[in-house]
This record gives sequence, C-alpha cells and structure tokens, in this order.
Amino acid sequence: MHSTPNTFGGRLFAPGLDGVGMPATGQWRQGRLVVWVQDGAAEREWLAPEHPTLSAGGFNAAQLSVGWPVDGGQLQFFVDAGAARTAFAAGMPASLAQPHGVAQRAARGVERRFKFWWAALAAVALLPVLAVALLVLRGGDVVNWAVQQIPHAQEAKLGDLVLAQTRAQMRVIDSGPAVDAVKHIGERLTPGTLHRYRWLVVDNQEMNAFAAPGGVVVVYSGLLKSTDTPEEAAGVIAHEVAHAELRHGLQGLVKSLGLRAGAAVLLGDWSGAVLSEATTSLLEMQFSREAETQADAEGLRRLVAAKINPEGMARFMDKLAAKSQGATPPALLSTHPASAERATQLRALAGQHPGPWEPLALDWATVKASLP
Repeated sequence: MHSTPNTFGGRLFAPGLDGVGMPATGQWRQGRLVVWVQDGAAEREWLAPEHPTLSAGGFNAAQLSVGWPVDGGQLQFFVDAGAARTAFAAGMPASLAQPHGVAQRAARGVERRFKFWWAALAAVALLPVLAVALLVLRGGDVVNWAVQQIPHAQEAKLGDLVLAQTRAQMRVIDSGPAVDAVKHIGERLTPGTLHRYRWLVVDNQEMNAFAAPGGVVVVYSGLLKSTDTPEEAAGVIAHEVAHAELRHGLQGLVKSLGLRAGAAVLLGDWSGAVLSEATTSLLEMQFSREAETQADAEGLRRLVAAKINPEGMARFMDKLAAKSQGATPPALLSTHPASAERATQLRALAGQHPGPWEPLALDWATVKASLP
C-alpha cells in the first residue's frame, strides 16, 4: 500500500471499474496527481497529465471533479469535500490555480441555488398535508414544476454521468461513417436546441437506442444494421431527440425517485446513492404511453421540419411491431413498447405531410458495412 501523508479521498469512475464508481485515494507527486483504488487483492493506479480538467461537482458543488482521457474512455475523480478538498488545493501546482478558481466560483453559484431550494423544501415540509394532496391530485404538475426549476446546464451534467457509465460499460465507436451519419442526422433534427448534444454509436448487436438528459443520444450498431434506409434511422433518432427535448428522462427520474432526485440534480449532488440510483434509473427508464405518444409526435414534427420523409419512422415502427410478436423481441421494446396501433397512428400522421422531402445524402450501404 502507498504511504498516507498528504493524501485525499474521493470516488473514481474509469473504464473497467464498477459503473457507480469506486472509493479512491489521491496524492500529489512532483506536481502530478496520482490516483489509486484497491480492486480486490490488487491495487490499480493512474497518473494524471500535467493539465487535467477541473470542475465543480458533488453535493452543493463542494466536491471537485478532476478528469482526463485514458485508454478506453474518460477517467473522472471526484475529490471529497472538506479536508480532502483542502489537501488537494494545498498540494496543487500553480498551473491549476485558474481552473480551480473557476470551480470555486461555480460552487458559490450552486450554493445560492442550494439555499433557495432547501428553503422551498422547508416550506413544503411545513405543509405535509397540502404536499400529499398536491402529489395525489396534481402529481404531474408537481413533477413538471420541479423539472422546470432545473437549468439545462445541470441537466447536461446528469447526461455526462450517463455518458461516462456508457463508456465504461460499452465499446463506443468514436469515428467512422456510422458516427458521422448519426451526427449528421441528429444535427438536422436539432436546430436552435438548448442542449449540447453528444451523439454516440456503440458496438452492440442489440436493436436498441436511448436518450439521456442533457442531450446524450446513444444508438446501438445492431439497430443501424436493422434499418434499410437512413430515413428509418432518422425516425429512431428523432424519437430519442424528442425524449431529450421534452425532458422525459428528468420527469421519469423525479417520478421514480421523488423530489430529492430533482433537488440532487439542481444542487449538483453527483455522488453516492443518488448517483447510483439516478444513472441506473435512466439507463433502464420505461416511458409511459403518454410520453411515447408525445415523443412520436414531436419526433415526426422534427422530421417534417428538417424535410426528412417521416414515412421512414412509420416503416421502422412497423418492423418493431412485427418483431414484438417473436420469441425474442428487440431490446428497444424493453424501454420503448411498440404496438401495431402505434405504427398505424404514425403512418396516419406521416400521411398528412406530402413533402417535398430532401433525401439524406448518406451512402447507407457503406454506413452499415463500416459497423463491426
């Protein structure tokens, strides 16, 4: 084991580690950060570059997030608040003073929101009967109100955590025709968005795709292979974009984990139990029939606005409806239930828009051939 003077604790997220992170220890050595974890009987160690990325994180932004790229993805070390943060700053080289100062200012901004949010929660706590009545009678309105209080910048950080977990658990295809195609389609569907979209293709033969809060859209290679045209893929991407734009992931998170999940996102509590429950919940999110109907309609609207033939969306839904009758339905159906009725509704909506359309300038045979 390493010696302990001038060390500081935290939680580490890295490719190959548990998706919810592992307790870790950091130490400055000759101006470079070294982080290690005890993984069973073995000890694993990482050496940071001279200029890692620093940002505020954790409860009330009192934690410090230190990140840098490693083989297989991104490493993120959350330095604990209090004495650990003090020890980190004491040994930190002067070259990191500026980004560390930016993180401190961000922490002060989150602290102000923290005080406001908890004052609001305290007020609600004084009226438990009213709160219960509101949740029972107007539960949807309460959830929507809570989601509206969360800035898009905080929502993006939640998406970053899902992105880090995806990179740790799956092999991400970082470049090539398929990645370029998904990004090209996605950008046509999201003009003027408030999100900073991240478009991912993962090497997984399941017929699946999902969207995380803050503009993370993940498309499985198996889904792309199952499409016959880029317009069919665009239909799936448009549906996932609609979930992101309508903030269905955040709504589902608050509904499943309660208002404390909304408070955690608003305040930047990206560690501990909330992190574990939130990321797991988002990766396994099952949307309601109402949310799916909304995403279908909004996705189709975006296809029409982008002059992409929405018939592709209806055709892909036909495929899902047909495959749902099989012994092993596609993985996409575990979170996006399909039905022949839904496919019929989409085709009727698509039929209301005669075009003209602008074909997607993509060599789809090349895109599919490029996939593992």
